[in-house]
Amino acid sequence: MSCCATCAVPDNGAMKLELVTVQRGGRSKYAAPFDDHCGYTPGWWNRPMGEGDRTQFIQVLRDGPEVARVELDEVVGIDHYARVPPRGERALEIQFIEVKDEERRLGIGTEVVRALIARYPNRRLFAYSEGGDGFWSSLGWERYEHPTEPKFYRPLFIQPGD
Repeated sequence: MSCCATCAVPDNGAMKLELVTVQRGGRSKYAAPFDDHCGYTPGWWNRPMGEGDRTQFIQVLRDGPEVARVELDEVVGIDHYARVPPRGERALEIQFIEVKDEERRLGIGTEVVRALIARYPNRRLFAYSEGGDGFWSSLGWERYEHPTEPKFYRPLFIQPGD
């Protein structure tokens, strides 16, 4: 169970981030959830989004301004990867996570993942890496490769746990 639409990350000595669930209310279900795409990877946040029932978008704020974005997906497709643990009903996929260009290398990505783990304590997070293999490894997440064509599939990283 997730918290409310806006959720402040508890102060444990780390930076204070606020996670805000972005609603597409009134807009087309195919509209991008964010209006401004400056400082982010072209194509990730301004593509047509399609059905919204299984996808959640989160805007991450630090002292007001946006510093990161997350796209979560309730449907986790990992069956084509070797040796992956059973995902069950608890699986939640981080489809995309991105820290704004000028905010990178400040520990924000790590804090965002910690905040997601705190926000979804009964879920196990899965993430396909889009050039962030070192980041996911630094968090202690286990890496899985596609068994036959690893060059054509993104590596899969899974949050440690049961």
